[in-house]
Amino acid sequence: MWREESNGTVIRDQFFYMVYWIAYLFFFSVQRLFAMKEVLGSIDIREQLIIFKVSFLTNLIFLPVVVGASHFVVSYLLPKYCFRSRYIMFSLLVGLTVFLYPLVIFLMRVLFVDDLFPNPDKYSFNNYFSAMLIFVFGMAPLAWFEIAKHMRAEEKIRLEIDTDRLEALLKLKETELKLLKNQIQPHFLFNTLNNLYSLAIEKSEKTPELIIRLSDMLSYIIYDCKSEKVPVSKEIDFIKNYIELQKVRFETCDIRFSFKNNSDEKLIAPMIIHTFVDNCFKHGAENDSGNPWINIFVSSFNGSLFLAAINSKKPAEGDNPGIGIANTMKRLDLIYKDKYDIVLHNSQKKYAVFLKIQL
Repeated sequence: MWREESNGTVIRDQFFYMVYWIAYLFFFSVQRLFAMKEVLGSIDIREQLIIFKVSFLTNLIFLPVVVGASHFVVSYLLPKYCFRSRYIMFSLLVGLTVFLYPLVIFLMRVLFVDDLFPNPDKYSFNNYFSAMLIFVFGMAPLAWFEIAKHMRAEEKIRLEIDTDRLEALLKLKETELKLLKNQIQPHFLFNTLNNLYSLAIEKSEKTPELIIRLSDMLSYIIYDCKSEKVPVSKEIDFIKNYIELQKVRFETCDIRFSFKNNSDEKLIAPMIIHTFVDNCFKHGAENDSGNPWINIFVSSFNGSLFLAAINSKKPAEGDNPGIGIANTMKRLDLIYKDKYDIVLHNSQKKYAVFLKIQL
């Protein structure tokens, strides 16, 4: 495929150059005809044809030099110096080429052209300057064409690199998200199974209720969490089940939960707020043997979700929130970058999380 596109580009370029140099020949031949008419005054058609013929053949003799010098600048100096940001060397070599070109034309005129087409005009500074201008104006369109082609090629390469980088970044994010979710879910199961184990040892009548709630929560994790986003209502139902499950164990803990939904149903990344709720029990009720309390408030309003999770804790409890919070923070950065605000407050007697996510 690449070879076919490359061959097609080469053919188009060759066709362009052929048409360009043919147009160049006719343009400067006609230009010389009009210049002679200004000098000689009124001349008939036969004389005009003779002048055009002589001018055309003269330009045809000079054409290999024009083509060679032009492509030396366009095909060699531009890629080697200009496109590599070596502008000083490029300018010096282009200037030298423009300076030497009229000298070569003068030698060709003395050695060949004047013998074939006698010209009464002597070669002067005006001829030298005119040859220089003709060369520059003849070369300029080719140079702009080459620069435009180079810019298109660089833009294409840049877009391909950006696309590859974005694809690689997307795959990296997908992989990291899967790893983070796999870390969060075992973390949750580990805490919940500990609860179940404790009640089973005590032969508590609440064990069947705990198993049913755990079954509902596992169904959410196994089936719903496969999706990148889930309805907020399902995430809240999961949180409710989790809190009710914990109430079975922490009977002495004052647990308050409320949810207000003042907007249409939105989607949220599954288990994105569970870790903050889980942390209330892990670092609060589980370690506080006094009068533990937990307040959790969630609201969905104007396309944003707000969470306030506050729990009591022992004054000696460490400031490290654990791996669950660290992983959730990474998920927030990956999924809701620049679309969330979070404040973590840790004092001697309580720990608080205030989170706002733009859904």
